[in-house]
Amino acid sequence: MSTLQEIKTAISQLNAHDQAVLAAELFAMDLEPHPEALEAALQRGLQDVEAGRVHPIEKVKAMIPQWVSKS
Repeated sequence: MSTLQEIKTAISQLNAHDQAVLAAELFAMDLEPHPEALEAALQRGLQDVEAGRVHPIEKVKAMIPQWVSKS
């Protein structure tokens, strides 16, 4: 059994509260983007703007409910 599989098995045996705490701790470990990844994301964003691949904020706000719905 791989180490990753052992970790997954151990996590599945945690109660819901401990799973939530673990998820929050893992999420918090990587809040700061790596400088290279941030730079690459900013460059892609600038390229999108320059190419006209943008939407007005009003349109984006109207699209959010569709993104977060469970359907």
